Amino acid sequence: MLFSHTLKGIDHLLVGVDKLEEARHHYLRLGFRLTPRGRHIGWGTANYCIMFPDDYLELIGIVDASQDTNGLDTFLEKGEGGLGFAFRSLNTQETADSLTDLGVPIEGPNDLRRILELDNGDVMPAFKLLRYSAEVTPEMATFVCDHKTPEIVWQDQWVGHENGANGIRRIVYAMADPYGLINEYSQFFGEDAVVVTDGCIDIQLHERNQTLRLLASEEVNRFYPGFDSEKMERESYMIGFHLWSRDLKATQAYFDQYRVQYRKEGDQSLRLMENDACGVVISFDASPNTAAPYVPS
Repeated sequence: MLFSHTLKGIDHLLVGVDKLEEARHHYLRLGFRLTPRGRHIGWGTANYCIMFPDDYLELIGIVDASQDTNGLDTFLEKGEGGLGFAFRSLNTQETADSLTDLGVPIEGPNDLRRILELDNGDVMPAFKLLRYSAEVTPEMATFVCDHKTPEIVWQDQWVGHENGANGIRRIVYAMADPYGLINEYSQFFGEDAVVVTDGCIDIQLHERNQTLRLLASEEVNRFYPGFDSEKMERESYMIGFHLWSRDLKATQAYFDQYRVQYRKEGDQSLRLMENDACGVVISFDASPNTAAPYVPS
């Protein structure tokens, strides 16, 4: 069984930030609604999540440098930005078995809990996490997540956003030679899922119509005019991500009202610059439909 056949698309992506509370205020200004703060048990990190009907963003920062930060301190030495992302699996053991059958070293599935600080007392969302060697998604930091208590974090009060954001459409990475990775990605995602187009490679996650896009470093400014790739200290990095917008005109109206700078790209997309979003470019794309809510199996 292909690795990708055990997955249910992208679960969430992580943005590593220097100052977590400042990042929270930045994203509030952009029109996002954030969950209360979460603390990772046993680590010196905390997060705020931005929930959509079927996936989410995670802003993660260091709140206690005396504890293990799971590599976040090293990442932040080269600046804020996209730290990585998680695929969703409803059966992490099946996913683990698919990788073991291919001879891929794995770690897990392991249980994880974090503390979510609610006004009426703390609660503890539970997860299963599966990690694996870099050969599965070369040049991208990924893992697999299975939510055991989705009802705790997918609450109606957190899912709606004034900017109209409604879910993750695409995650975009820059790297030296994406074409040299076609065979690796085909092995784990299937040859039909790896599409070579003009200047980029798209890895299609058909389960939820999501895409991973790989750009050659020299092509970044053709796809994202104005992006300052010269300042990037990493050989490969997440440029940013595209979100579905429920109503792009309403998204634009929100940005105009609150003086959020954006670049309009035709009639189908608005793009925020990385300086406004903690090192990542966020694009809002016109949605063809409304995403269905996440229903635990």
